[in-house]
Amino acid sequence: MPLSPAILPSLRPGAVIHGPGSHGVDTLLDGFSAELKRRGFRVGGLVQRNHGPGDDCAERMELVDVATGHAYDITQRLGRESQSCRVDPTGVAEASQAIRNAVAAGVDLLVVNKFAGLESHGDGLSDEMLAAIAEGIPVLTSVGSRYLNEWQTATGGFCDLLSPVANALWRWWGPQRMYQDLVQGVADADVRRVVTGDKWVLVETADGLGVAARQAPAAEGAAEDNAQRWTGRGLRDLAAMAAQSWDPLEIAVGVAALNAHYNRPDVTGVPGNGLDLFASVEGRVVVIGGFPQLARRLPRAKVIDMNPQEGEYPEAACDWLLPGADAVAITASAFANRTLPRLLRVSAGAEVAMVGPGTPLTPRLFDYGIQSLAGFVAIDREAVVRTIAGGGGSRDFHPYGRMVTLHRPPHS
Repeated sequence: MPLSPAILPSLRPGAVIHGPGSHGVDTLLDGFSAELKRRGFRVGGLVQRNHGPGDDCAERMELVDVATGHAYDITQRLGRESQSCRVDPTGVAEASQAIRNAVAAGVDLLVVNKFAGLESHGDGLSDEMLAAIAEGIPVLTSVGSRYLNEWQTATGGFCDLLSPVANALWRWWGPQRMYQDLVQGVADADVRRVVTGDKWVLVETADGLGVAARQAPAAEGAAEDNAQRWTGRGLRDLAAMAAQSWDPLEIAVGVAALNAHYNRPDVTGVPGNGLDLFASVEGRVVVIGGFPQLARRLPRAKVIDMNPQEGEYPEAACDWLLPGADAVAITASAFANRTLPRLLRVSAGAEVAMVGPGTPLTPRLFDYGIQSLAGFVAIDREAVVRTIAGGGGSRDFHPYGRMVTLHRPPHS
């Protein structure tokens, strides 16, 4: 029986907790939703923007429909001395249509500016928010600390409480979503060749060539390697297999398709293989997967491998060695075999590098908890094709390209 396509895991509602005042949180939610929308995710709901002061020396507040950009004025003009709530319930009720539209569309993320005074009494946007949660749509909102008990009561405690920083939002969003994120960034193109060797696969277009390691050796004469399997499929179609398929060969071809887009010859970075990044780290360094000359480059590193050799740790050691590590180097094969999301969660707080020819060289990965990417850019394509088709490994095709390292910009 064929396996169903991989689907994104469900998310508990996320609530950004803040103290008095919400201007910074409003900006945080606005920026996060805008970035996801820019990357191709379907985002709906409302973000709050304040403009002021107005004629009565109070800020003018508006709710903005994330999907359309339409703004709803929610400010009551109560005068300079008023101590009453300045939020206009009529404006909020009008804006609620944006949430209902987003729920009906089944968006990837619903943003609701806040759970505050009106919502704490069951009014405002509370009904729409809870309806979205019941539909299984990921909901992100903000909650002032004074309304935390009411929020917990409304959700039955089924929620994740988030710090008001961007990294917390990305951790909540989850590294499983990096696969779809990368697929959405691929510009479709005609595929010239798909080559499936014994150890590596490649996808080539007019603009680039990407490689990925096979997760299982090819069976002799196996029908899975029939070139007709990939005939007529565009680059983005092949790349989607990296996010959706459970077949090891299809995933490898999908990753190679991603790399054909991201690891093009014009990509710029610094030379190096990535492991040397941690040579001066004094704390615990953990390496996932075996790398050539690892003992020389990182003699103190603790190595974890699915097939451990003498002196290496088994895969189960991840949950013991990664928490509290100072630096973690992860083989690109972890991206292809879908163990990378778990490794990133367990490595939270460490300096993480993904290393290997199959690493996609794109800044999109930085927000998911990776600080450095070291991947392969093919230069002599025909030589790479011959090597992989002939069953060669990464050492064999390395001379026909260059390793490029990208670093996450400071404070980003």
